[in-house]
Amino acid sequence: MTRPTLITIIGKSAKDPRDPVPDKALRMAEEVGRLVAERNGIVVTGGLSGVMEAVSRGAKQAGGLVIGILPGFDKRDANDFVDVAITTGMGWMRNTLTVRAADAVIMISGGIGTLNELTVAYEIKPTVILEGSGGWSSRIREIAYGGKHLEEAKIAELHFAQTPQQAVDMAFALAAGGETGRDSAREYR
Repeated sequence: MTRPTLITIIGKSAKDPRDPVPDKALRMAEEVGRLVAERNGIVVTGGLSGVMEAVSRGAKQAGGLVIGILPGFDKRDANDFVDVAITTGMGWMRNTLTVRAADAVIMISGGIGTLNELTVAYEIKPTVILEGSGGWSSRIREIAYGGKHLEEAKIAELHFAQTPQQAVDMAFALAAGGETGRDSAREYR
């Protein structure tokens, strides 16, 4: 049996009006969601606002399935585009579940919660960062070791994309695993 590919998209929420999500990040997120759905992938997010809602909207517009892994106990907290709302009651600890559910992770924009998800995903899930979307996604390369590692031992590697199409192509290639996935992802470096 072939199972669908789960792509977790992490990114900035819209919970604080003093710290809005950049419009460009929302547009990019919506396109990422649409592209994942068009490839019959399943979108996984934290299920709330901002990038999570935009990617969910894009996936739904393309007829895709969206899973939201929520920090609280109330399914009504999920954005309107989530098909399967999973409550955890874990607060930020749900970030571990969100990224571990993935076959690959795409990071768009991002605040402190997104940075936490990135560090959880780093050694265990292939992660693509959509540069130019603001927040941590536009800064992480400059502070990473060698521009692509989160630690000096270079155990894992971050991958960078410049467009939503590149990010989705790379995520699916990395999710495929093996040398094929890694070789395909190298094309975008």
